[in-house]
Amino acid sequence: MQGAASQRGDYYHILGVRNDATPEDIERAYFDLARKLHPDIAGGGEEATARFMLINEAFQTLSSPLLRKEYDKNLASGAFKRQDFSFQDKPASRQATAETPGPAAAAVDREEPRAGAAQRLDDTVKRAIRQSDRLCEQGNFWQAADLLQRMLARYPRQPNLRRALARASAGMMRFREAAEHLKVACEVEYFNYENHLLLGRMYMKGKQWQKAKQALKDALSWNEDDEQAKKDLLEVEKQLGEGDSPIKKLVARLKQPLGSGGGKKDAGKRG
Repeated sequence: MQGAASQRGDYYHILGVRNDATPEDIERAYFDLARKLHPDIAGGGEEATARFMLINEAFQTLSSPLLRKEYDKNLASGAFKRQDFSFQDKPASRQATAETPGPAAAAVDREEPRAGAAQRLDDTVKRAIRQSDRLCEQGNFWQAADLLQRMLARYPRQPNLRRALARASAGMMRFREAAEHLKVACEVEYFNYENHLLLGRMYMKGKQWQKAKQALKDALSWNEDDEQAKKDLLEVEKQLGEGDSPIKKLVARLKQPLGSGGGKKDAGKRG
């Protein structure tokens, strides 16, 4: 039964792992695919976005013991038929060998047709976010939030939806609520430094300086060259009274004129 389900492109097949894969195997397979197929890396077209949404959906289900147990039960009964394609070039029953790449490797090289489930998810979420963006631009943050909250029940861990909700919440001055939405986006796409940057800036708006500092450090751990994150971190450290931070010292040193080196101070000491 499970073999038949696998050939229809179940979540195990999408991630390229066996049905008895350990949590570590699942996480490793997900991040291997994320490094290669995330829209920010593979291109942000509709095809890439839909493909990664399925990968993400598979990971969110299989990484949760409760959801995985329910999913396995449906697979065994043949009741689960949401995914109608896989990321493999070869049938799921074929074992990977040294000469034959496994499903995770095959997924990198193949452009997949847009799945029906992903098409609906992608279009529904995009349409709601576009509508909420228009409402936010008109200052109607309450209606935007209400629209997105209805979607949240169906797609609770959709990062784009969470970011849109954070925007609407911030527009209503509900900064802590906005931060909670961004925390979920960070959990789902923790390799996306912009999530951490947005979270840090939201904490700044809510004057949660210590949390802002950690979020901005997380952003810089993924993109150490981001100037906005550096600037915000300096401001946070100033608010925390950390005026002698290494970053601030470096900026101050770079602003000094050449040859200034403290000569007057030294000369005064000699006099």
